[in-house]
Amino acid sequence: MNLKILSVVLPVMFVHSQGYLSERKIDYYVRLITKANENAMTYQLPKNAYEYYTKARQQKFGTFDFVVIGAGAGGTVVANRLSEIANWNVLLLEAGGYGNDFSDIPNMYFPIQFSHFNWGYNSTPQTTACLGLVNHVCLYPRGKGVGGTTLINGLVYARGHKTDFDKWGEMVGNKRWSYNKVLKYFKKSEDFVYRDYQIPYEPEYHGTGGYLRVENFLYRSPQLDAFLAANQELNLGVVDYNANKLGASASQLNTHNGERFDGGKAFIHPVLKRPNLKVLTGSYVTKIVIDKTTKVAIGVEFTHNGGYYFVEAKKEVILSAGVFGSAQILMLSGVGPRKHLEEVGIEVIEDLEVGTTLRDNPTFFGLNFGSNYTEPVKPLEDYVVEYLDGVGPLTISGNNQGVGFYESSYTKGTGIPEIELMFIPANATSLLSQRSFGLTDETYEDVWKYANIPQTFIFYVVDLHSKSVGSVRLKSKNPFEYPLIDSRFLSDPENRDINTLYEGIQLALKLAQTRPFQAINATLQGGPLRACKKHPYLSKPYWYCALRQLTINLYHPLGTCPMGKSPEKGAVVDANLRVFGIKNLRVADASVFPFALAGHPNAPTVMVGEQLGDLVKCEHKNDIIAYSYY
Repeated sequence: MNLKILSVVLPVMFVHSQGYLSERKIDYYVRLITKANENAMTYQLPKNAYEYYTKARQQKFGTFDFVVIGAGAGGTVVANRLSEIANWNVLLLEAGGYGNDFSDIPNMYFPIQFSHFNWGYNSTPQTTACLGLVNHVCLYPRGKGVGGTTLINGLVYARGHKTDFDKWGEMVGNKRWSYNKVLKYFKKSEDFVYRDYQIPYEPEYHGTGGYLRVENFLYRSPQLDAFLAANQELNLGVVDYNANKLGASASQLNTHNGERFDGGKAFIHPVLKRPNLKVLTGSYVTKIVIDKTTKVAIGVEFTHNGGYYFVEAKKEVILSAGVFGSAQILMLSGVGPRKHLEEVGIEVIEDLEVGTTLRDNPTFFGLNFGSNYTEPVKPLEDYVVEYLDGVGPLTISGNNQGVGFYESSYTKGTGIPEIELMFIPANATSLLSQRSFGLTDETYEDVWKYANIPQTFIFYVVDLHSKSVGSVRLKSKNPFEYPLIDSRFLSDPENRDINTLYEGIQLALKLAQTRPFQAINATLQGGPLRACKKHPYLSKPYWYCALRQLTINLYHPLGTCPMGKSPEKGAVVDANLRVFGIKNLRVADASVFPFALAGHPNAPTVMVGEQLGDLVKCEHKNDIIAYSYY
């Protein structure tokens, strides 16, 4: 997003009036949305972080008890909870800024990718997936700002299945991470508001009064009703999926009366007046300073507003820079795979497998269906009025109205979901679709170009427990170079991932044949892909070819600093989130997940932040004088 252009339409922050929507306010949002869509067509994402480069001499910034690196879904929680202790001083460093009226609109999902809120990472050229994308490169949108990727993601609140956390606790040798323990942290964060009384809701699995709002959207598309009815016809169920049930539902979203409720809004804005919390935006961390003799993290080096600084951490450094940022900063600081660090000329302080296990929920984006139902297309002014009233299409990120969680043949009869279907009713496709996914002209023409947007609905097919493993490595020891990201989707040697996604495609096709979908004449459209023309259309070999073309990233990378019992088995942090071999250094973000979960990473990342708050308070309890800020 070109902020110089946007400045003419971002003069003020509006407060919603009670009942009366002024023409001025409506016109403001119409111009804001229009300009955002126009700018997104030409905005060029950065290829490195040289905007933060400086030649300034290093200065001392000061001393804090805790220095938190990164204000994403984990770091915002950490900064909030640590600053509850009145006699602890907390510094939160964040490269981006705060959200604004533009980022608040959930359905700016595509335009916000092409703005200063996105780091703009890409993978290296791939051989097993993303083959229908330009140069075989997978795009990796990652949020930059107070809130991190919660500023730009799809906002679905889906924690993962209880068996994930029981497995997690067993793998790391600590029941703190088992389901019965983590549930209390999920509920502690959550403020669930039940708005759609037709959707199943099990209160015992939800919290109220926490910082993080979770709600249903209003109002549902008739195509979503068809999706839910189709699940019922096949006895797949309509359920509260956060109650560990298989089945489908309207999405539970991190919105507040229809506005995006990012991590900054949830955990930082309410506590900004705490005198012991300093949030320093525009701050790019280049290194964690670790004493080579004692292996104690003593502070952080960063750039800010053209200056270069060192800040001392008296108690701990908490790294919450995200799946790519945390791995990159650790390696730049001398913590990582010995061979790799030596290759790029970094002195090794601790030999750990940082960045060796990049995981994800690979997703197939090639299932579009036409129908005889036409979603009404209203003037933008009408949508803005609805948005300001907390309802309507602008309140739903990417129009992702429904999700369903299902077993695969690998988990049949266990109740463990392996497949997720995300249901996207009509009017979700936009002129930005090709650019947002990075599709080649040929791929776009084969699947999307001729879709009737007001009638077309889409299934995204998600592999929840992916077995494929990628990596994150440094391009060089220059901290302003982006890391090398090798996603390696669908590369597992047993082909379990591609088999699972194929089963998901067949499930979506089966749902489309049910009475509710046939009542709106649901018909597969798009294809055949020319890249797969050697296979009979819709045959199993065809779908396997299509999966290689159109399986890409879904905002869900994780696992680059995995938790575990021992570094000899590849773990980077222990069950208390401490980096092995380094004192006073922890990691708290999705990089610590030991495997891919049957959900979306945001909710469990918030849980990790909550856990860290309690862990630190427990370990430093003798230093606590007053719990003044709650």
